[in-house]
Amino acid sequence: MCQTSDILYYEVLDIPLPELQGLKTLKVAFHHATKDEVVIHTIRLPKQSTVGDVLDDLKTKVEMSHPDAELRLLEVFYHKIYKVFPPTEKIEGINDQYWTLRAEEVPEEEKNLGPHGRLIHVYHFMKDTAQNQMQIQNFGEPFFLVIHEGETLDEIKVRIQKKLQVPDEEFAKWKFAFFSLGRPEYLQDSDIISSRFQRRDVYGAWEQYLGLEHTDNAPKRTYAVNQNRHTFEKPVKIYN
Repeated sequence: MCQTSDILYYEVLDIPLPELQGLKTLKVAFHHATKDEVVIHTIRLPKQSTVGDVLDDLKTKVEMSHPDAELRLLEVFYHKIYKVFPPTEKIEGINDQYWTLRAEEVPEEEKNLGPHGRLIHVYHFMKDTAQNQMQIQNFGEPFFLVIHEGETLDEIKVRIQKKLQVPDEEFAKWKFAFFSLGRPEYLQDSDIISSRFQRRDVYGAWEQYLGLEHTDNAPKRTYAVNQNRHTFEKPVKIYN
């Protein structure tokens, strides 16, 4: 016998429905430049707004390292950076249910690369040897790194350790590899890193990256059920 329920579920809106239908709501994870935390902000703007409008709105809600700091919006999926949004892109077509939207300050060194500087992707990874097959598993927070022509891995490692604040004893166990289309080429301290990376639009070059191989010791903090999309190694605050 089929039973029907007399319970009616509804959502209380904070603005009139016709107005809400003209707006686009995005959840943006703001990564502070110096504080070890992630803050989730809900941004609600007219659908015809741009990414630049989102970043302007976010600036009124977050604490930045200095008043003139410049923000950018990234598209992150499975611990890789797939896109940096142009400020002029319309937000109506952006899907924050599938990708993680990450906002962060643009470091000063990236603004002044010069003719001998280059921006590369850097990702954390582990090797999974389940079922006698080696698989690469990315984890943690992906980031960009400035490298210069002629720099060795040994020189770059110093900056990576300082950026990630890894103790000497732990960092000594890390391995470094150049990845192209998912295949690792392990590097020696004397290797020239810039020679491995092709000159191309860095924001479309996620298939080439510098991989940091180490164990994942950071506690996981999530704000959504889907572990693959919204996993952070930093404390998370959520503001609606």
